[in-house]
Amino acid sequence: MKQPSKHNILDLHGVKHYDVESELIEFLFLYKANPCVIITGNSQRMRDIVLEFLDYHNYNYYIPSHNLGEIQVWE
Repeated sequence: MKQPSKHNILDLHGVKHYDVESELIEFLFLYKANPCVIITGNSQRMRDIVLEFLDYHNYNYYIPSHNLGEIQVWE
């Protein structure tokens, strides 16, 4: 996997849970940000929402053990 550029980072801090899916659609589908990093922060619910979305749309991802609030994504 090639490294994402600094422009391919979606920071979900401050985003309401009900807005996460639309943010992901815009970022991954419209901007074609791939590979990318999604920052979820410490919210387990936020991580669950993102991971469900990524699984549903068959994205590959990795959560580094040193930072559980970060999800590295690629197709």
